[in-house]
Amino acid sequence: MRATLHGSVSGGAIACVWLLTLACAAAAPAGPPDGHGAAPSSAAAQVGPTTAVDRPPQPIRVSYVSISGSMLPVWIAKDEGLYDKYGLDAEVIYIAGAVKVAEALLAGEVDVAATGASSAMGPGLEGADLVMVGSWTNKLAFSAVVGPDIQSVTDIRGKRVGTVRRGSNSEIWATSVLGKYGLEVERDFTISPIGGQPEQVAALQNGAIDVAVLVPPNNLHARKLGFQELLSAREYGLDFANVGPVTSRRYLRDQPDAVDRFLRASAEGVAVMYNEPDTALAVLSRYTRIDDRDLLEETLGFELSRTSREMIPSPAGLRAALNELASTNPRAASANPDDFVALEPIRRLNDSGFIASLYR
Repeated sequence: MRATLHGSVSGGAIACVWLLTLACAAAAPAGPPDGHGAAPSSAAAQVGPTTAVDRPPQPIRVSYVSISGSMLPVWIAKDEGLYDKYGLDAEVIYIAGAVKVAEALLAGEVDVAATGASSAMGPGLEGADLVMVGSWTNKLAFSAVVGPDIQSVTDIRGKRVGTVRRGSNSEIWATSVLGKYGLEVERDFTISPIGGQPEQVAALQNGAIDVAVLVPPNNLHARKLGFQELLSAREYGLDFANVGPVTSRRYLRDQPDAVDRFLRASAEGVAVMYNEPDTALAVLSRYTRIDDRDLLEETLGFELSRTSREMIPSPAGLRAALNELASTNPRAASANPDDFVALEPIRRLNDSGFIASLYR
């Protein structure tokens, strides 16, 4: 079985009108290790439907979009033998960026990708057949980290709020959450697009911004530098179909059993996050190359705060993910979110009791 963790994909160019709409998932600067192998965890030893495989493993090419905690279900499924358990010979490939992931799916170079909803919705608005078949990360959540001159949310009035870029998830979160406190963008505060998360921490240090909108482990890094976490990512999450498996309707039609097996392995990977935190932390450390226990626990805790055991995105979360694209593609405003998902397989796993059995 191959475990290719670095890949370059040459998928055909996709129309620029939707290329610009796809947002890359947040990624830590480190890359994945060159190879992995671990004995299956106790969760992998549980008995469930279709665990006994009486035929050769089915090859499947799986990609993940970033080196971040939201990829844990895929990493755990690979390292803890869950793909093997469900009869899959999984080649796991790292493809950085939602655009490249979508290209690889459309070109048939990968079968399933752990990526953001935009990888399905952006191309889908242009007629492509990509669909999201589940979503384990169902919250859009950040922390607002500030300097000592800001003691309350109202103190943000007149300040500069740093984000990754204009229209990014970080801006969507900041605008929505601060709006609940009566603060309106442009009228009460300005958005300063800084770039990546480490760049926001640096901008906070040199006084270029007053508020940084961060996710773990960058919020913890900022706290260790003496900054205050005014609003916590664990407490201020917005419904949002964020990260989960995306595939093509063609693959779903031609290989329904492979999709079912992949979803079972993914669901059990999510269960390991909840049931076996030490295993999850070890896998997270291997892929992020982070050894700091505090940073790892902060990241896992954050992911658990926004990870759905059922892996079913809410209607509001799907609408929010589609609305994110409206600023660059007007078609998104009137599109139906249901046109970009195929949730029947994951609903069947819930209705059958399989997913609930992973938590007994």
